[in-house]
Amino acid sequence: MSRRQILTFAAARTNKLPLSVGHRGASEQWPENSIISMAQAVKDGADGLEGDLHLTADGEIIVMHDPSLDRTTDGTGLIKNRPWHGYIDGLKSKKEPHVGVPRCVDVLAFLAQDGNEKVWWNIDIKMNNSPLLLSKFAKLLEDHFPGRDFSPQIVLGLWHPKFLAAADKYLPTFSRIHIGFSLPIALEHFPPSTVDGYSINFMVLSTPAGRQFVKDMQAAGKQIMTWTVNEPLEAREAVKIGVDYILTDRTKVLSNVLYEFETLGKDGVEQKYATEAFDTWSRWSKYAFWRTLIWMFLTVRFNSATKQLDPEYEEKILVK
Repeated sequence: MSRRQILTFAAARTNKLPLSVGHRGASEQWPENSIISMAQAVKDGADGLEGDLHLTADGEIIVMHDPSLDRTTDGTGLIKNRPWHGYIDGLKSKKEPHVGVPRCVDVLAFLAQDGNEKVWWNIDIKMNNSPLLLSKFAKLLEDHFPGRDFSPQIVLGLWHPKFLAAADKYLPTFSRIHIGFSLPIALEHFPPSTVDGYSINFMVLSTPAGRQFVKDMQAAGKQIMTWTVNEPLEAREAVKIGVDYILTDRTKVLSNVLYEFETLGKDGVEQKYATEAFDTWSRWSKYAFWRTLIWMFLTVRFNSATKQLDPEYEEKILVK
């Protein structure tokens, strides 16, 4: 069965503006990845949500960005070494209003609620995950939501090509995108024939090479997402670049920016902010040291994950 075109229900949008994606929900104000954060993002006008999955020691899938519990909860330790039952299920977020850790099944139940049929979820599958996660996810759908098709509402965000075979085997009808920070890595390891779109860091897309990448991939029928855009200036520039989706921690701020485009039109917004200048190179240079460190770290992580890839181990996972 062929994969669905990404989020087909969004195709009827006539204003051609990017769709808004709540990065871990409305995470600037609310505990990230929590149900309350996701609900607020939708209330703010977000079209979709983004979140990260991790397996616990007893096989539960929870929604959390970090591989450890320390930063966002009152617990400690790596998620893979801690059980859901009897430990993680009793933890609370450090950020008020101190809510519990959501499981994947809780978010799916939220998506299945009446009124949320057009809310979609971009699952961010990090390099430190195992392809086994996709098998577990498919089993969870089968066990808890038999007969319900979530493929129009869920996009698989893949950082590493080791997940492609598992996605083909276990979730063949689900759209998938490559999430990344490097255009060379995207083109080499995730050619257009393997994915439905790309989610690339905003500062990378704001360069001349990034802008050309957007045009080329959209001409090839692929959709472009960018992350993480929190400033109104950057949001307006993302609209000008022509991306299809914008990830943000500040869902209300992004909704206000998009509303201006809806009411004033692109020419009207450009006129209103005529004195506002977006200079890619000056913004890059302002944080050049830290951006370079992050780029080097992520590149090392990607290369390390590639070198450690054991085809026999991955094959064992796929035949289970």
